Amino acid sequence: MFPSVMVILIGFLYPKQAWALGFLLISIAMYLSRSVPTEIVRWFGSGIYFFLATWFHTMVGVLGLGILVLYRIPRKYRLILFLSALVLPYLFENNTNERFVVDTKTFPVFAAYGMVGVGIVWDWIRLLFGKNVFPSHQSIYKTISFLSLILVIPIFHFADIQFRILISVLLIGSLFTLANRKESVFTVLSFVLWIYTFLQSPHLFRYPYEDMWNPGEKAASISDNGLLVAHHGFCEYYHFQFRKDCLSWEPDEKAINEMPSQTQIYRLVYGIRFQNLRASQENHQPIFSMIEPLGEYQLVFEKDWQHYIQWLEKRNSKLLSVAKSWKNPYRTRPSFIQRKQNYGI
Repeated sequence: MFPSVMVILIGFLYPKQAWALGFLLISIAMYLSRSVPTEIVRWFGSGIYFFLATWFHTMVGVLGLGILVLYRIPRKYRLILFLSALVLPYLFENNTNERFVVDTKTFPVFAAYGMVGVGIVWDWIRLLFGKNVFPSHQSIYKTISFLSLILVIPIFHFADIQFRILISVLLIGSLFTLANRKESVFTVLSFVLWIYTFLQSPHLFRYPYEDMWNPGEKAASISDNGLLVAHHGFCEYYHFQFRKDCLSWEPDEKAINEMPSQTQIYRLVYGIRFQNLRASQENHQPIFSMIEPLGEYQLVFEKDWQHYIQWLEKRNSKLLSVAKSWKNPYRTRPSFIQRKQNYGI
């Protein structure tokens, strides 16, 4: 067994999930162990660690349960399961206000490549076609490999849920591989691809905080700024540095009602140039009543931005993919997040 890049990735990005995965791995190991004296002890011990995994992170618990169900289903039915999963996304309403958002517009493998580079694609292919596995663990490895194949299908909104599931599956699968020369070459190649992506595109792994001071200071100094809307990384920086309200979602009724009176909602646009915003017109009238260029960001009124989104949709503009992405929040807060903020659950 060789360490996976996923250990580092999950440990830094999602430490709570990393702890949950650690307990899930112990649970799986105990479930598969043949050295435990009785089956009751094996099931009891595995259950205890599974409970801890679920307690740390519910999604990891659901993932573990899914692996167990797939492990118990005969392999001859997997083609039927895969074909059913192909149809599944089209049976659900695309409700952006819930935890699970079916996204049929994003192909997960391409989305993963866009988020963290070619290394994750290599790891996925390696898991899918890998044969260098402990003989006694062939069955569980094939189950995890099949789960990684299902993740090719856009079942959930990728950036929110499916990416976390994918990297979790890659980590679990890597722990069942044999430690030999062939596997060491594959692992070294994986690290090389990840390091290459990190050096060539460091922005994929960290927000450019050095570019946030000027726009943050400007936004914080506006007297009628009751709420700022920006991407998640900027909001974390802005709230920490300037102690001002920032929302990484589209403003909902609750957010609007909590604003101080006689204030407005501003938005920091990221990834769209000042010239593009200034040139946008409808009926020979500019869409934006105010545009403040702030380096990589453009400060505008939220009401103008919503008008701009509608304008892009009518024109089927290529900029729509940037305007409705993580760079520029386009979804309202899911109901489960509002429940957490209101009741702590």
